[in-house]
Amino acid sequence: MNADVQNRTGTTLVRAAQAGDRQAQEALVAAWLPLVYNVAGRALDGHADVDDVAQETMIRALDGLDGLREPESFRSWLVAITMNQIRRRHAAGQQQPTVGGLDETWELADPRADFTDLTVLRLGLSGQRREVAEATRWLDPDDRELLALWWLEASGELTRAELAEALDLTPQHTAVRVQRMKKQLEAGRIVVRALGAYPRCPELADVTTGFDGAPNSVWRKRIARHIRGCATCDRLGRDLFPAEGLLAGLALVPIPLGSPALLHFQHTAATVATTAPTAASTHAGWAGTAARKAVLASGAVAVVTVTTLALVWSHPADTPREATPVPTTPAAAPAAPVPPATPAAAPVTLSATPTPTPSETPTAMPSPTATRSVAPPPPSPERQLVDLVNVERGKAGCAPLRIDPRLHAAAQKHADDMVARGFFDHVNPDGVRTDARLTAVGYRWSQWGENLDRGPTSPATVVAHWMDGGIHQTNMLDCGFKDVGVGLATGPAGAYWTQDLGAPLS
Repeated sequence: MNADVQNRTGTTLVRAAQAGDRQAQEALVAAWLPLVYNVAGRALDGHADVDDVAQETMIRALDGLDGLREPESFRSWLVAITMNQIRRRHAAGQQQPTVGGLDETWELADPRADFTDLTVLRLGLSGQRREVAEATRWLDPDDRELLALWWLEASGELTRAELAEALDLTPQHTAVRVQRMKKQLEAGRIVVRALGAYPRCPELADVTTGFDGAPNSVWRKRIARHIRGCATCDRLGRDLFPAEGLLAGLALVPIPLGSPALLHFQHTAATVATTAPTAASTHAGWAGTAARKAVLASGAVAVVTVTTLALVWSHPADTPREATPVPTTPAAAPAAPVPPATPAAAPVTLSATPTPTPSETPTAMPSPTATRSVAPPPPSPERQLVDLVNVERGKAGCAPLRIDPRLHAAAQKHADDMVARGFFDHVNPDGVRTDARLTAVGYRWSQWGENLDRGPTSPATVVAHWMDGGIHQTNMLDCGFKDVGVGLATGPAGAYWTQDLGAPLS
C-alpha cells in the first residue's frame, strides 16, 4: 500500500486500538505485519529468526500503544522497533556482524527462507529487477539493515524522514550512508552479471579460483576490481537502469504460507477463537502475552487470506500448443501472486502431460566438473541445466552441447516474452514460431528443437520433467544437435524455461 494511504489508515487504526478496540488491534497487525516482515527479512538476509523478529516487534508495538502520543507517527515508530529487534538478534548471536563483511556467518540461515529467492519468486522479478534483488546478497551486513529500509523508501512504503528516524541519524548522515550502500549495490549488480554471463570471461574464471559461491565483500571487491580492468566485463554495467526506478511501486513480499510464525499464529488464532470470545467484545485491553499473540495470530491469518492465489494450469491433449489457465476461487481478492503448483512442460510437437508438484525446497544439484580445470563459483541456473543435460547426453553416447550466444538470446527473449504477455507456447501471440525466432538472431540452422517448462526453479527438476520418454527427451538426446541456448524468466506462474537446440547449417 502507498506510504501516505498506509499512514492515514494506520492513524485511524492506532487510535481505535489505543481505545481498546480488539478488532482494530487485529486490523493493525494485519495492515503492518507485512512491512515488518519485509524489513526483517532483508536486514537478516532470510535468517531463520525473521519470523521471531516480526512476531516480537508486533508484540512490543501492541504493548507500547498506550505510550504513543502521536498516532500519526506509528509507522516510523514501528520501523524503529523493528530495527531495534534486529540489532538485538545480531547482539544475541555468537558475535556481532563485522563492518566490511568479513564475517557473515554469525548463525546459519534457513535455506528455505532465503529472502532474495522469495523476493524474486513472489514478486515475479525478471531482468534488471531480478539482478537488483540478487545483488543484495553482496552487501556488507551493516548495509543490509540500511537496504531493508531504503528498498521500502524506493518502492514508496517509507519516506526519507522515516528512514532517518529509524536509523537514529540526521538526514545528512542518512544521505551519505544511502549513497555508500547504493555504490555497493551497483557493484553487486555488475558482479551478478559477470558471474552469469554467457559465455563467462576466461580471465574471471581464473580470478574466482577458490571461490565457494558464498557472496561476501572480499570477493565482491576482488571481482569488481577485475571487471574495472577488463574490457569485456566492464561493458556489462553500461546499461544499468537506476535501482530506484526499478523498485518504484514494487509490492511487499507476501509472508510465505510455510512460515513457522504463520503456522503458529493460525493455530493460536483457532484456539483463542473458541476459548476467549468475551475478550473480543469487552474492549478490556491486554491481559498478557498470550492474548497479544492471539491478536497477532488473527491478524497474520488475515494477511495470508488477501495475498494468496493458487492457479492450476492444464494442457488439453488435443491442443498441444495452447495453455489455458484455470484459477481456483480465492478466499479474498489477491494482493500478490504466489507461485503455483508445477505445471506440465510443453513439448514441441506432442501434447504435454501434467507432472507432479516439485518439492518446495529443491535440492541443489552440483554441476559436472569433468571438463573444468579449476573450481569455479556456482554456475547460473541456465548453465546448471545445460550441464545436467550434457550428463544425460554422455550416457546416450552424444557429444555435449555447446552454448551458442545466438540461441541463448533467442531462448531468453522467448522466456521474457511469455512472462510479459502471459502465454505459454512455442508460438507467440503474433504467430511467430521457433524457427523464425532462431533465424532472426542470425543462427543458420539445419535442424532445431525447443523444450519449455514452467513452474520449477530447480534446473534438476526441469531436466527430470524433460526426461519423460517423449519428445522432450528425444530433443535433448538427439546426437544431431550441437548447440544450445537456455532462457529463464520469472512470472506469476513461477519460473519460465526455454531450451533451444540447434544444428548449424554446414
